[in-house]
Amino acid sequence: MRRIALFLMLIFLVSCARKVEPTIENINKIFASRDFTFEFHKKGGDCESLSFRNDYLVYKSDQPTIRREITYDEVLLINDFIQKIVNVHSGILDPETNSYYVIKNTAYKAIIVPEQEDYYFEALIKTLKLD
Repeated sequence: MRRIALFLMLIFLVSCARKVEPTIENINKIFASRDFTFEFHKKGGDCESLSFRNDYLVYKSDQPTIRREITYDEVLLINDFIQKIVNVHSGILDPETNSYYVIKNTAYKAIIVPEQEDYYFEALIKTLKLD
């Protein structure tokens, strides 16, 4: 029984995403999987997310979930957007007073705290025509 419990705990620990610094190298590792999620956590706890799975985009918010194919131009737009927020990363995370982004896959998780406000994500959603 003890061995089974240790084995299950080991599997759980290995399956958790490892938190990494939001550097271009680490973000590219996450993108390379082609199966990742980009979350926006608003002040107060609300969360919206864009997930990318096998050339499909899935947008989850308090509205109905949208799932559709993603174009190459949209991929470039999203890459540019993420690169901009990585460049303005402040590194100070306080979920009560500021919003933040999480880019993750099954292996890695990067938290980005931009110095600017939420309008970045809203602009991306409008440009992708997901609102």
